[in-house]
Amino acid sequence: MKKRREDPKVRGTRVTQINTTTTEPKIKRTKRTKKTKVAKKTIQKKLPKDDDALYGILDEPNINYIQFGVDKRFHTWYGTNIYFENGSRDLGIVTENGVDRGGVIESELVKKKPTTKKASKMWLDTLYVCEYCFKYTDIKQHLIDHTKVCTFKSHCPPGKIKYKSPKYTIRRVKGVKHRLFCQCLCLFTKLFLDNKSMYFKVDNYEFYVLYETNDNKPIGFFSKDLLSYQQNNLACILVFPPYQRRQLGTLLIEFSYKLSRLQNLITGPELPLSPFGLIGYMYYWSSIIAYEVIDGELSNRSTMSLNELSLATGIRTNDVVMTLKHLNCLDSKNRINIQIIREWFKKQKTSKKQTIDDTGNIMIEEKYLLIDD
Repeated sequence: MKKRREDPKVRGTRVTQINTTTTEPKIKRTKRTKKTKVAKKTIQKKLPKDDDALYGILDEPNINYIQFGVDKRFHTWYGTNIYFENGSRDLGIVTENGVDRGGVIESELVKKKPTTKKASKMWLDTLYVCEYCFKYTDIKQHLIDHTKVCTFKSHCPPGKIKYKSPKYTIRRVKGVKHRLFCQCLCLFTKLFLDNKSMYFKVDNYEFYVLYETNDNKPIGFFSKDLLSYQQNNLACILVFPPYQRRQLGTLLIEFSYKLSRLQNLITGPELPLSPFGLIGYMYYWSSIIAYEVIDGELSNRSTMSLNELSLATGIRTNDVVMTLKHLNCLDSKNRINIQIIREWFKKQKTSKKQTIDDTGNIMIEEKYLLIDD
């Protein structure tokens, strides 16, 4: 996945000396089958070179709507040519290796002469996407026919369960094992993340896909690069548009850190973060740091080092510094103003947001973790 003072002398305010010499990281905003008429589409494009960072990126959206399943319709956020044939506005199709070509389904493209500037930029009015497997078409009836027989609707979704609470389930899906599912998921993600650049080369990635327990419809995911030199615990994260504003991004971020702590790793996400990703991480980092300083193992400390904060939270030192600056709780001598953190923490508890509990968890309940490998 991938991009957003109170004077310490005042009575009742506790300050803590901390070394913050660490540099703050830069964050950019920045075969067709007879069984059904929906093709196994991932794209009929040539695989990109490893250094082609702008592969597939367009300046503006070029698909107007996404029909996600039979009852969810919404606009795309960003443009991409990855869904289309080279040099054309026709949808492309391939097999699992992302290269072999097949026949193109008759398209419902925008063929009439555009009457507005906005219409002229659209390559396709509606892309129909299966909400179970992310296969796609530009013909509505094909999606309807496919949905009736989709394997992941009638049978178990792909991957192995790694978390299962009464409300949510997270499955680990290996790219090398479920290549087509992961490729289609990556293509779909590009329509909502402007810094998404990995589409076909999924073999070295794991995807942690979020479901509502007892439902086979994915509602969000994060990916993890198994070959990351920095051992990042997350590459890309997205909660799908129909399921946003439910704190599910926080759930996925928290789960990624639970995995890291079980591996005894101090790590974090791949940078740069998307604007929405940065907002989600700032909330998570702020909550965890506030808990450790106010109620956690560092609550009785009069002084603490940056490294101690990092070890207690599992958050990288650079990310700790960035969060403290975000909270405006560092004075001119790099001391933490605990009262500012306390007031922020209290405000979160009185808001409608999900807050951290007495055990230091926000949404993940550790008793439901199923990590055995």
